[in-house]
Amino acid sequence: MPKSKLTSHLPRGLAVAALCLAVATPALALDLNDFRREHHLPPLHVSAAMIAAAYEHAHELAAREDLDHDGFEQRMAGSSRAAENVAYGCRTRDCVFRMWARSPGHRRNMLMKGLTHYGLASARGANGQTYWVLEMGN
Repeated sequence: MPKSKLTSHLPRGLAVAALCLAVATPALALDLNDFRREHHLPPLHVSAAMIAAAYEHAHELAAREDLDHDGFEQRMAGSSRAAENVAYGCRTRDCVFRMWARSPGHRRNMLMKGLTHYGLASARGANGQTYWVLEMGN
C-alpha cells in the first residue's frame, strides 16, 4: 500500500493505521459499541496505535497461516488492561464480530470493563483464509 503525503513520515504500521482511520467505516464501531452498550458498558474509541498493532499481528498470522497471541504483552505494553481476539475464516467484519460474540472467551473480552480503545485489522493468507485481530485496551 503506497504511503500518502499525510502518512509518509510515520512507521509502516502507523501509516497503515492512519489510512485505515481515514477510510474506516463506522459499522464495526457501532456493532462493537452497541454490543457493549446493551451490557451497560461505555463505548470504545478507535486507536491508531491499536489498529497498527492489530494490522501487524494479522499479517503475521496470515503469513504463518496459524492463530496465536504471540507478542500480545509487547503489543499492548502501556495498557494496564488489555484483551485480544483472533480468528480466521470469516470474510467480513460482521461475520467475525458475530463469531466472537457467540464465543464465551471472546465475548468476555469484548465486554471487559476498564477498556477505552480498540483496533481491528485483517489479512489474507496464501491459503485464502482471512485472519482477524481485535486489540482492546486503555
